[in-house]
Amino acid sequence: MLLVVGLSIICSSSGRAEGQSHARGWEYVNRGQYREAIRAFTAVLQADPDHQQAQQGLLRAYMETGQYEKAEKAVTQFLARHPDRAALRNRRGELYLITGRYEDALAEFQRAAKEGSGVDALRATLNAGLALTTLGRMEEAQAQFRKLVAWYNSRRVIRADELTLIAQALAHVERYHEANELYLDAIEADPTYIDAYLLAGELYIEKYNYAEAASFFRDALKINPHSARAHLGLARSHRIDGDAMVWQALERALTINPHLVEAYNLKAALYLEADQFRKALDALERALSVNPRSLEALALRAVADYLRNRPDALQRDIETVLSINPRYGQVYHTLAEFAVIHRRYHRAVEFARRAIELSPRLWKAYATLGINLLRIGEEGEGRRVLERAFQGDPFNLWTKNTLDLLDRMRQYRETISQHFLIKMTPEESDVLGPYLAPLLEEAYQTLTTRYRFTPRSPIICEVFPHHADFAVRTVGLPGLGALGVCFGPVIAMDSPAARPAGHFNWGSTAWHEFAHVITLQMTDYKIPRWFSEGLSVYEERRARPGWGDDWTIDYVKAFVDGRFVPIAELDGAFLRPSSPEALALAYFQASLICAFIDERFGFPTILKLLEAYKQDATTEEALARVLGMSAEEFDRAFRTYVDEITAGYRRALDFDVLGPSHQTVTEGALRRMLMTNPESFFAHWRLGLIYRRRGDIARAIEHLQRAIALFPYYTGEDNPYLALAELYEQRGDRQRAIAVLQRLADIDETDFQVHNRLAELLIEEGDVERAAAMLQRCVFIDPFDAEWHLRAGRFYLEHGRAAAAEREFRVLLALKPVDRAEPYYYLARALLAQGRRAEAKQAVLRSLEIAPGFEKAQNLLLELIGR
Repeated sequence: MLLVVGLSIICSSSGRAEGQSHARGWEYVNRGQYREAIRAFTAVLQADPDHQQAQQGLLRAYMETGQYEKAEKAVTQFLARHPDRAALRNRRGELYLITGRYEDALAEFQRAAKEGSGVDALRATLNAGLALTTLGRMEEAQAQFRKLVAWYNSRRVIRADELTLIAQALAHVERYHEANELYLDAIEADPTYIDAYLLAGELYIEKYNYAEAASFFRDALKINPHSARAHLGLARSHRIDGDAMVWQALERALTINPHLVEAYNLKAALYLEADQFRKALDALERALSVNPRSLEALALRAVADYLRNRPDALQRDIETVLSINPRYGQVYHTLAEFAVIHRRYHRAVEFARRAIELSPRLWKAYATLGINLLRIGEEGEGRRVLERAFQGDPFNLWTKNTLDLLDRMRQYRETISQHFLIKMTPEESDVLGPYLAPLLEEAYQTLTTRYRFTPRSPIICEVFPHHADFAVRTVGLPGLGALGVCFGPVIAMDSPAARPAGHFNWGSTAWHEFAHVITLQMTDYKIPRWFSEGLSVYEERRARPGWGDDWTIDYVKAFVDGRFVPIAELDGAFLRPSSPEALALAYFQASLICAFIDERFGFPTILKLLEAYKQDATTEEALARVLGMSAEEFDRAFRTYVDEITAGYRRALDFDVLGPSHQTVTEGALRRMLMTNPESFFAHWRLGLIYRRRGDIARAIEHLQRAIALFPYYTGEDNPYLALAELYEQRGDRQRAIAVLQRLADIDETDFQVHNRLAELLIEEGDVERAAAMLQRCVFIDPFDAEWHLRAGRFYLEHGRAAAAEREFRVLLALKPVDRAEPYYYLARALLAQGRRAEAKQAVLRSLEIAPGFEKAQNLLLELIGR
């Protein structure tokens, strides 16, 4: 008896120890302490090889850390002892699914569903549906998902794991609201059940709610800080923002699970967006080494071949994908998405059509097709396709916002010129149209001649008075920071009303976008982003003095700090900028490269480069073919060019004293700076301001002139130009004041007050031609100043420019000023000056209707009727 009791005590103690070890192992798994979990489960299984919870825990820990070979070996051993355990068959099927053995996975799931019960059977049924979906057997897959829904409808379900499985099935039968509700129910039932958070987050990503998705993944990480799927989900949630969080989360996911296929696919996609093909292919190689039949990875490989102009390889990639899943329209939709990123909108339309042919319920493909039909000017079909997309997926805000915008645009008025169809709101059409249409026609004549290319016309130009509408038209979601976008045959841009007065020059924006029309169409949309943007900014500078970006203190510092990007990586600076400042720098650097090529090799070389891109050359190939230089040689030559330009600026700019904290530096400190560096821009500038305040005009002028000579591009607050011009005006030296303001206007395209004051001084000095030119430049900064239009119209009228005067008075009337009698009177005078007596009479009568006692109008009417 003592022996038996002793053995019982030993067995009981052993059982409690195993139970404690396996429970501890699951605690480790749930907290992401996978190494400790593996040790704990291994210890349990050494004592009891048949322990089911320890088997499942060990497999989970292996799979969470990407140890798929160890997991498969273990599950095979477990099944050899217990072939009837459905939970183990599910695990092996999931391993097969992860590693691309889809048919084997399906067989495991089907057997598990047949032999299992409870949650094991539910999981097997769901997994069978997933495997069938992967293989393109959609009707069979839907039957599996409907089984789960029917099971749910027949009973009360309260367990978190069961609710989560049913939610997945509901999502696959497009019952998204119900799926979301069940995920929330599962979380309420068990706030520690991480799968509910992960799958809810993935559902929200699928339905474009990235902020809410991120919150689910953050909650998941509170449960398990080492969940690779949660980190991957966080990366996917932030992808649309393009911030550093994406890469940080991705690297964290791959540190935890170095074989996470979806993470490598996301890395590859990000690299492809930036044309970093070698890195993208390396990431895809890692993904395909784990799962050689990953449909997503194979689709991204097709993208790499498409973007590298390898049609035969592209066709092989597509055939490989469709041999696995003949209904995988996503391969074409992925190609469409990257065609859009690279501004190949016509190809995006072709790819999206193919995607829909293969997958008629791939609603995002309808959205992509509709949006891009609009971008190439096919508004009727685009609207119809978007309406179909919204019927299928009402969660897509891009689709909804675009349809709402199209409804609003029904009210837009069309202005037709020789080569353009301009669409604006009725309120703005009469204000902007008289300036925009001639400007675009001027750009057309200038750039078609210069580039020896005639684009297809009419070119549509849409102007939006609200930036949110512009953002919807161009991206689909509010938040875009650009001022204009060109789709090839269609230009979309902000109206000057969409931004605060003086925020941007809408004339230079229109010129910039039309330059894109030329370079996109003449290269069959194959021009890289850096070259297209660089040429557009370069052409802005050539169009008008002051237009286009120029040197700033920040740009000089960026060059000094080594933040200029090698030409082979410059596209990535546009497509995945690290910050708004980095994007602005990319625009400037690209324009500087175009200036360098033009100055060093001549403009015909730019035309040859454009032709090389049309013939499918990469940037490296184009440089070698046209310039005879490698990318590295070009970078060195460009750096030498910039080094020469900035040599004086770098000596003049004391970057460590240019911040706000140094704006009150003392005169003594400034003089000591000059002793150390006689060419200090900052010291001369601030001394000039100090002497101006003291009334020491001579010394103020001396230092301000020197500051401008040392660095002529500072146009910010208290800039030396304004101070110097003010001093000259105080001395009565208008000519010097005009010269200084002219220099400032020629580097600052957005300062209305400077341009307007310069025009006033030129008028006072009788310099009619220069005054008229400056007035023209004013209107592209702020066209909504009614008083300005009145003054400009009177100037034109007084100097025999009746047609220009008529334009200003008509624009003034379109602005609906409080006093309309005076504009009608002046309009009548402008019409009379052109010999249009009948129209002049109508205008003066309108003036008198408003103000019957207006004496000037009365006298003009008498003149018109011959009394």
